[in-house]
Amino acid sequence: MSTAPRLSGTGSCLQQTGEGRTDAADRTRVPSRFQWAYRRPAERPFRRTDRETVTLLFGTLSTAHDRLLKATLQGLGYRADCLPTPSMGDLRTGREYCNVGQCNPVYFVTGALIRYLERLRDEKGVPAETIVSDYVFVTAGSCGPCRFGMYEAEYRLALRKAGFDGFRVITFDKKAGGDGHDPGEIGDGLEVNVRLYRALLNAIYVADILNAVNHGIRPYAGDTRKTDEVIDACLCFCESRLRAREYSVASGALARWLQKLTPFRDPEDVAQILAQPRERDYVEMLENCRRIIDQRLRVDRTIPKPVVKITGEFWAQTTEGDGNFRMFGFLEDEGAEVRVEPLASWVDYMRHNVHAQLRDRRMIACDSARAEGGLWPLRWTGAWLRYLLHDGLLRLTGTLMRREYERLRRAIGATTPALPLQGLLQRLGHPYYDKRITGGEGYLEIAKNLHAFHHGQAHMTLSLKPFGCMPSTQSDGAQAAVLGRYPEMNFLPVETSGDGEINAYSRVQMALTEAKEQCRREFQQALQDTGWTRETLSEFVGRHPQLQRPLYRIPKRRGIAGTAANLAYHAATLRDRDVRASRSTIAQAPGGASSPGPRGPQ
Repeated sequence: MSTAPRLSGTGSCLQQTGEGRTDAADRTRVPSRFQWAYRRPAERPFRRTDRETVTLLFGTLSTAHDRLLKATLQGLGYRADCLPTPSMGDLRTGREYCNVGQCNPVYFVTGALIRYLERLRDEKGVPAETIVSDYVFVTAGSCGPCRFGMYEAEYRLALRKAGFDGFRVITFDKKAGGDGHDPGEIGDGLEVNVRLYRALLNAIYVADILNAVNHGIRPYAGDTRKTDEVIDACLCFCESRLRAREYSVASGALARWLQKLTPFRDPEDVAQILAQPRERDYVEMLENCRRIIDQRLRVDRTIPKPVVKITGEFWAQTTEGDGNFRMFGFLEDEGAEVRVEPLASWVDYMRHNVHAQLRDRRMIACDSARAEGGLWPLRWTGAWLRYLLHDGLLRLTGTLMRREYERLRRAIGATTPALPLQGLLQRLGHPYYDKRITGGEGYLEIAKNLHAFHHGQAHMTLSLKPFGCMPSTQSDGAQAAVLGRYPEMNFLPVETSGDGEINAYSRVQMALTEAKEQCRREFQQALQDTGWTRETLSEFVGRHPQLQRPLYRIPKRRGIAGTAANLAYHAATLRDRDVRASRSTIAQAPGGASSPGPRGPQ
């Protein structure tokens, strides 16, 4: 009797599902008497009883995101720690243990994880067996279509080669928002519910806004070291509040009643959604951060600096280390103001994709019913009612997400850009990049570039991506059509392969020269329109201390991207208002020019 050989792959195995039993479709596809199917490798689950001893590892996003997410998980009752910002040494470690041909995020993250575990083993003397049992790596996962779908397998392969065989990796599907495993495989140690998602989303929003505030202040503060100290004080304050706050919400009668109409199984999930609009903790955190920043920092925005908007692949545009050539710091050293893209925009993009897929399924069902000669009966079926319910929930989720982001943005002064509507971004990007092509940022890279160009948000758009990133490479191909239609657009894609740093800096400097010239012309035109000179504008700002506050909101004029140019127009408005007020005071004063004065003899 013949036996089938055992086939093994990276972190997975192919197992026999039957012998001599195939249906007609299978026989046409696989002319063999054996059928093979992928099986996820079994691993030890993370149980609720493990929470006291097991530490969740995650990270390699921006420093603010890693610190606030860590504090949030600790406040939820987990032991958590974030990986350090990846360095070139981590890249070399990742290349040593991973397969050839991966994109650099997997190399950097793998290297950072392995070096973290090796320091525990070699410097602190923790046995490898203890590390495997007491630590879990939590990360995002996907089924594709790019190499992102292989990250989980690469992590397992590298950990096994580094001497940590059996180390647990928990992945979350980046598209659907759920976990990448069956519930029985990941265990009940990590409670994936609305409370967890709500807590993490709020932490992400706060980190997004603090990052945007930081990058908006640094170019004009002069002393970047003091700016870093103030932002660090804000992060420390937010961490302490996130660790100490209560995340549970009591489910009242309304939540229990609404739970019967929703897909949620736990009334607390509904109570969490109902509690979010009344939440004040995060607003108060950012209001306190606003007071700290305004009290300790002063800025000079009369110096024109080109605004560079960062887009690209999710990880490369977010991390702050060698993974993107430390590009944010390089741009600021070259005299630019950086506008980083918030993670909230990507989260809203994923929600919008789920909503679009739901609408597509509804249209397919309607077309099928119409082809069969009847549509109206379908409206009263349970399937149609479920669609209306899910559609309403997704719309409500999007509205709540944008509302909460806007509320937090206003709490710190509304100096950071608002979240754009995903429907608008989709309409901008779809003519060049089909909205149904998913993977990576999808149509977002093109849509963000067009949105910044049409609304005058930046002098230059810099797209950062790993070497050979398939979705971003497709976007770059479509960007050629965009640049053909708008030749005046200043767009530069840069691949961060881990080497070639000098070449990337050189290309950025060339594009930045054009952005600086555009910024200079814009500022000169503003001075000409308002009657200022550089000296008189600086003197006026010096007489008005509120214009030197870092979180003073300068109204943006349509089509004007530079902060200094917008300040010139706003200062002219204040000057004219002061002149009118002064004239009114003189006119109303006794003996003023328009005063009737004492009447002479009759």
